Amino acid sequence: WGGCRSSTPCSPAPSTATAHPEHSISDIHVTGESEDMSAKERLLLWTQQTTEGYAGIRCENFTTCWRDGRLFNAIIHKYRPDLIDMNTVAVQSNLANLEHAFYVAEKLGVARLLDPEDVDVSSPDEKSVITYVSSLYDAFPKVPEGGEGISANVSRRWVEYQNMVNYLIQWIRHHVTIMSDRTFPNNPVELKALYNQYLQFKETEIPPKEIDKSKIKRLYKLLEVWIEFGRIKLPQGYHPNDIEKEWGKLIIGMLEREKTLRPEVERLEMLQQIANRIQRDSLGCEDKLILARNALQSDTKRLESGLQFQNEAEIAGYLLECENLLLLHLKYMQLSTYLTSGLSSGLTSRLTPAITPAYTPGIPPRLIQSYAPGVDTGTLQTLKLMQIRKPLMKSAFVGQNLTEEEINMKFVQDLLNWVDEMQVQLDRAEWGSDLPSVESHLENHKNVHRAIEEFESSLKEAKISEIQMTAPLKLSYAEKLHKLESQYAKLLNTSRNQERHLDTLHNFVSRATRELIWLNEKEEEEVAYDWSDRNSNISRKKEYHAELMRELDQKEEVIKSVQEIAEQLLLENHPARLTIEAYRAAMQTQWSWILQLCHCVEQHLRENAAYFEFFNDAKEAMDYLKNLKDAIHRKYSCDRSSSLHRLEDLVQESMEEKEQLLQYKSTVAGLVGKAKAIIQLKPRNPDCTLKTSIPIKAICDYRQIEVRTLNFLKSITAVRRQLKFHLLTFSWKTQDRKYLPA
Repeated sequence: WGGCRSSTPCSPAPSTATAHPEHSISDIHVTGESEDMSAKERLLLWTQQTTEGYAGIRCENFTTCWRDGRLFNAIIHKYRPDLIDMNTVAVQSNLANLEHAFYVAEKLGVARLLDPEDVDVSSPDEKSVITYVSSLYDAFPKVPEGGEGISANVSRRWVEYQNMVNYLIQWIRHHVTIMSDRTFPNNPVELKALYNQYLQFKETEIPPKEIDKSKIKRLYKLLEVWIEFGRIKLPQGYHPNDIEKEWGKLIIGMLEREKTLRPEVERLEMLQQIANRIQRDSLGCEDKLILARNALQSDTKRLESGLQFQNEAEIAGYLLECENLLLLHLKYMQLSTYLTSGLSSGLTSRLTPAITPAYTPGIPPRLIQSYAPGVDTGTLQTLKLMQIRKPLMKSAFVGQNLTEEEINMKFVQDLLNWVDEMQVQLDRAEWGSDLPSVESHLENHKNVHRAIEEFESSLKEAKISEIQMTAPLKLSYAEKLHKLESQYAKLLNTSRNQERHLDTLHNFVSRATRELIWLNEKEEEEVAYDWSDRNSNISRKKEYHAELMRELDQKEEVIKSVQEIAEQLLLENHPARLTIEAYRAAMQTQWSWILQLCHCVEQHLRENAAYFEFFNDAKEAMDYLKNLKDAIHRKYSCDRSSSLHRLEDLVQESMEEKEQLLQYKSTVAGLVGKAKAIIQLKPRNPDCTLKTSIPIKAICDYRQIEVRTLNFLKSITAVRRQLKFHLLTFSWKTQDRKYLPA
């Protein structure tokens, strides 16, 4: 059952064979080799390691052990068990085993350097066997760095890869379905819970799946050599690029879901703020009514005692304040009614209606300004930008019948409220989904950061006021001031981090946008090119395409650097993860798309060049035959008056024309053969009327991911839909005039 006929070790190779120079053996590297091993010894070690575990098969030399062909078959079986049946090898003859091994190896790219008859001899030529085994070593995959063997580990890793891809693809598609669901609850509590659930999903479930995606890529790198070798058949949809496409769909779905949910949640939070303010003001109004009632009761007793009442102005002031609060509450109710109706309609229509007099005649713009100072009343979307309310100056509290200490307490409390409000706004700030919105948020935040830095003057004023405080308010004031300093330091740090994140995001989005626009322009040029029979200037197109390929070589490094920036930002957990991933996916898709278009162009160049060359040759042939026909017609015209001698001369001369025609027959036959493979260009001409449908074949994958979240890419979708004519190539069978697929 081995390379040798007996159970004793194979006899060593003849001493003369060792004299062959080793320069014909490839540079062999084997696990467990020593530095003093020759190339021949390393090749022998590789063979022994490869065939280890095969019952009855041993390799101790490069002569007699190889005679029965089982060693050759065992090596091939180790790498491609699907091509060799070792049970059959065990019962076949030497010549059959050798022939089968050489045949399979030849299919795998190994030149047939040996014939079975050369090896099935008592002592095969050692040099020939070494050269052939070295060719097997060169042709078969090497275990990648970090690999753990060949057969069992490849199968184990392949099963692991399939399981991970299956699970991740199913997980992605499941959540793409969830993200595309726009059936949101009308209950505010449930809506808020749904939004929090989305945020938790984004923060806790997406990062682990990104790790799984990276592991799939690493596994693919380990298996890639076996896929290329044919050991593993990669099913459609199992390539890491296919996973990236599905992942891109999920990221886009998440962006769209957040863009739909977030305005509704913000509207809900505005309603909550209105409710809290009404509740707070109602308590204040109730206190003032109690004070007015007490003052009225006091005056009533004075009148009963015959004294003049003295609280009339005070009571009128309390009642006026209550009346103003009630009017303001009425306006708040109007605004809350609008927001509530907008909440419902926004969930169904996914639109944010503008707050303008045309839409809301009952809500004057000053009401919105009184609720949120500085808010543009043009559209509700502007509420997403941070609003800056300057903190009150200490002088604003003077004249309210307050003591100096009470003024200081109110002043420091207002500063605390301002810091808290700004912290909330920073925590809820958006980042933008495209270049214009990122620029808008960056500019807006610069104004916010400027206001935060200017706040330090108010903080200094509060510190100076501390010396004016006396017991028992001094301790309380000191606690508030300490809290203010701590909160302000946190706010300032948050603002600086946000500005830094916005700067890095703006830098990335600017570069990515520039490259995407360039790719889109090149795409439009290729898609708009006329590949019909009207355009025969193929040489100019070849020059342009060569220049484009040189530009793409240069752009590849640029785009790679932009992609690396995206990877680095994601590794640093940049808060604008969705925007970064959307741009990264868009660049990957657009780059892949332009490469596919280049593949189309190269094929069209070959086919169009062949088309025009064929018709030029056909025209030359037809002109030649027509001229020959006319010459024969003129030369061989005769009538009854022609003499016998002249007729005999003409018959003799016609033999020469016949010989020319026979020689030209091969040229015509060659053109007829070429005609079957020539792609017909006339159907590509818009002016060409087709009377029947034509089978066509797409020469690129024109179904691309539509990155609808990027405004500047919206036109790409429309352009791609026009590709159905230009990206397809036709073939026309000239003999029976039937159209066939290219």
